[in-house]
Amino acid sequence: MLPATLALGGVVACYTADFDETLSDVYYCQTDSECGKTQVCSQFRCVDDSGPQVRVTGPEPLQNLQFGTDLLTVNYATEGLNITDSNAHTEGDGKLLVSIAGTEISTTSIIAQGAQLDISSLAPGAHRLLVQAVYGDGTPYTNPSATGSAVFYLEDENPMRPQAAIVSPLPGYVHALGEPLEVTVAARNFAFVETSEDCRVDDPCDPWGPDAAMCLPACAVVPQGHAHVYMLADYPACLGNAITCNGDYVLSLRPGENVDVSGTTATATIPANRFTEAGTFTFSVGLQYSDHLPYPNQSVIIYDQITVEVQ
Repeated sequence: MLPATLALGGVVACYTADFDETLSDVYYCQTDSECGKTQVCSQFRCVDDSGPQVRVTGPEPLQNLQFGTDLLTVNYATEGLNITDSNAHTEGDGKLLVSIAGTEISTTSIIAQGAQLDISSLAPGAHRLLVQAVYGDGTPYTNPSATGSAVFYLEDENPMRPQAAIVSPLPGYVHALGEPLEVTVAARNFAFVETSEDCRVDDPCDPWGPDAAMCLPACAVVPQGHAHVYMLADYPACLGNAITCNGDYVLSLRPGENVDVSGTTATATIPANRFTEAGTFTFSVGLQYSDHLPYPNQSVIIYDQITVEVQ
């Protein structure tokens, strides 16, 4: 047995005590390897992960759906769950709640092959699909792996319009005070580059709108730059009201030493000193020119948002 680090009431402290694998949500951790065999490191706690395991197999991560798509076919794989139409609260039995985060779109599936969602009301942009194991009476299984997820795009009417997505954390994530947070964002039809020559599009020109030919600049508009992550309740409205709004970001995802870019995604860490107060926060990612101004202009902001908890 090794000394364990306890996390009590949001305070982390080291004690010379044996690690007890039967205790969940007690010991502080940073990786799964620090936890017991049936546990995972979730939100800096070793949490019991005994129970159903759910994984989304379709749509694929960051798959884009054509504008006007009405039905989303959802595929998933499960382990440790006997899928049944029973309404009883029986351990190991249950159904699958399939939903789009932040919307009222959902369905309950009692078949292992998959499900379909009516997404005709979704606006173009990034969306997060959740597939959660629930008991027959609808009570959710609480182990972390009981919920699978996938981020997908719904194309704009002009399929070339760039789109941004917060890949992780997911909406509703609970973050620990005083801890750093790794964030992954993605962009479609937009390249993350360290630096570039900016061909600026004048406000309020929409480069992908029906009147684009009448307002585009003479230079070539290349969809590239980097991204900012904000923790502002009024983003992007604040861009037109406060001169400091655009620069009040908590993370700049410009490719470099502290930013890992892989294909269409970029990952970096928000420092721990940004999380000094508890509460509900709006996380936003916005695309930027190389000189940090909003891309393509303040009237046509390309961004994505989620809500997270800090406690």
